Amino acid sequence: MARVALAYDLEPEDVEKVVREKLAALEDVPARRETVSVGKNELKGVAVGPVPGSTPSTEVYASTEGRVYRINVYGDGLDAGDRELLSSLKFDRPSRSAASLGALPDANDPKTYYKNGGELREREEAARGGNEKGGSERTASMTAAEVPRYAEKRIAEGCWLAQSTFFFQTQHGRYANRSASDGIPTGFTRLGSPNYWGQYTHGNLGYGRCASTYYTNDKFAIDYPLNFGDAVFSPFKSGTVTFAGRNSSHKNYGVFVVIKADNGKYVNLSAHLSGLAPGIRPGARVTDATIIGYAGDTGDPSVPVGPPHLHQAFYRSPGFLADGSPYGGTGLQVVFHRYVGTAARTSPGVYKYGWSKTSTQLAKGSLISN
Repeated sequence: MARVALAYDLEPEDVEKVVREKLAALEDVPARRETVSVGKNELKGVAVGPVPGSTPSTEVYASTEGRVYRINVYGDGLDAGDRELLSSLKFDRPSRSAASLGALPDANDPKTYYKNGGELREREEAARGGNEKGGSERTASMTAAEVPRYAEKRIAEGCWLAQSTFFFQTQHGRYANRSASDGIPTGFTRLGSPNYWGQYTHGNLGYGRCASTYYTNDKFAIDYPLNFGDAVFSPFKSGTVTFAGRNSSHKNYGVFVVIKADNGKYVNLSAHLSGLAPGIRPGARVTDATIIGYAGDTGDPSVPVGPPHLHQAFYRSPGFLADGSPYGGTGLQVVFHRYVGTAARTSPGVYKYGWSKTSTQLAKGSLISN
């Protein structure tokens, strides 16, 4: 599979510089350059890669008649089929100039994806600061003081188990899933729907990885169903945004936000958003009270996303592309998740996630409060 696009920002003489910069940025992965034949006219193309991400690709640059094309050939290398595909391409002169299309949004600018959130955002922020205590019994939860204490450790397949007392929280708000038809009480979501630890139903892309060099390692990623436009909060007590928007190296995630926690090791990816909260951009500081975006179903046409939901993944010490999007490192299993409790009408508490549901542990299908 390949994506072919006219590189409006490049001139033929720029290609060599771009390739050198790309290779320099990928020094920690086995990326390389090679010359390849492109198109029926056997254009001399320059290939560099694989460029890592959730959908790694080899980037091929080919020039003709003063135009430069950027071709992403998806996969972790060029095989015979990829080379045949490249050689079959045909490049016609564009029927219209880019200038004739008027002012187009900048896909690389987070502001392109900003959404106000309106009244819902204001209500969510107000609810975050005023918890209603009491009124219902805790189930499968504990207080922060009751969380067992253990350090992070390496587990099977090269993944890591997160430090038990590190702050992770549920990411939905008090008014999530307000629709009466979704079968979920307002302010709650369902754990692992459609996917829980080790599961992936969006296509045959093999996301159950722990320690891949080229891919994001989503072995312990979790999906949470939400209504379109529901507020999504940062999962960390404090951190810094490294990426916000969408790109070709992680195209299956649609609009997504990446946050690096202040411990310098743990990284969160929140995907399939319908938009970003204003101010969320690389370098922005966030806390557990920060709305980072709004739930949606964005992704790539080649990979079915399904109904609106939040795809939540955590990584330990990943690498970052130049735009701040992650790859490599290791998958991170998070067992203890804090919640605010306004929907459950309880004091704040901590959920314990596991492989099976017990009186003290939640699992796939369990309801969780904001």
